[in-house]
Amino acid sequence: MACPVIESSHIIGKKWSIPIIEDIALGKFNGFNNFLSRLDVTPRILSMQLKDLERSGIIKKRKYNDSNTHTTNYALTEKGQELHSIINEIKRWNIKWGAVPDSCLSTPCAECSLYNEN
Repeated sequence: MACPVIESSHIIGKKWSIPIIEDIALGKFNGFNNFLSRLDVTPRILSMQLKDLERSGIIKKRKYNDSNTHTTNYALTEKGQELHSIINEIKRWNIKWGAVPDSCLSTPCAECSLYNEN
């Protein structure tokens, strides 16, 4: 059996995991295509990341159907909400040690100029 701590680090260590988790937590993930248009991620990579996060129990997919449209959205699970809190603690830790500015805590990673340099 693989170490769950190491496995968890692999989940949040993937390039798009934290921005996806934050966008969902903050209500900014307004659909697959919207996310693609805001960030430089390919549809294939985004699809794989969403599936990985869903398989890991971090997010859950919600499908809505009305007469003419089919909409898929995502929500954080309880596990995902707790992980989002841990991400914020990591941000606080980096602020404390001078690695990032104080604005890091109020700025989603997807909107941060430091993230977009990667």
